[in-house]
Amino acid sequence: MNVTLLNKLKANLKDEKNLLRFALITVIIISMINYTSIQNIKNNERIVIVPLNQSSQFWVSANEASDLYLTNLGLYATQLWQNYTPANVEQNFAKLLEMVDVQHYPDIKKLLKNKVDLVKRYNRNSYSFRETKTQINTKTQKIIVTGVQTRWTKNGKKPAKKIQLIIGYQINNATFSITSLKEKKL
Repeated sequence: MNVTLLNKLKANLKDEKNLLRFALITVIIISMINYTSIQNIKNNERIVIVPLNQSSQFWVSANEASDLYLTNLGLYATQLWQNYTPANVEQNFAKLLEMVDVQHYPDIKKLLKNKVDLVKRYNRNSYSFRETKTQINTKTQKIIVTGVQTRWTKNGKKPAKKIQLIIGYQINNATFSITSLKEKKL
């Protein structure tokens, strides 16, 4: 009699053990599915911004952004970089440096400091820039702005020069930062 009771108990324990294994495997599978979906949402989440003065919307995700967003930031950086007088050059460049990536900060700061020194040396020169064309290359992460730069002196307006500005950028965790600034005369 004890043997049959012991066999029944052993069978019940075996069934319980199998049921617990099944429950554990089910919980692990559900946890893996939840983790995968959370990571997918985290990596593909987009922040949609609709400013008051814009009729269309632009978006930013973890490592990419819409062309409109990139164009607007590129034109803002261009205005800070290319429109200045001796009185506001340091302020404009300080705002531009706030947008620069930490790794590229020393190089770009040196470039802008050289320009500040030049503007301060020739105290009567002011510069303005009028954009004519903007291109976005998301593969190379470049914003290419073509336009006309005009220099103003105490004797008046000097002949305009056509230049191309190349702004390197990166987007990390939905944050835009500048990685390079290049100016080419056309």
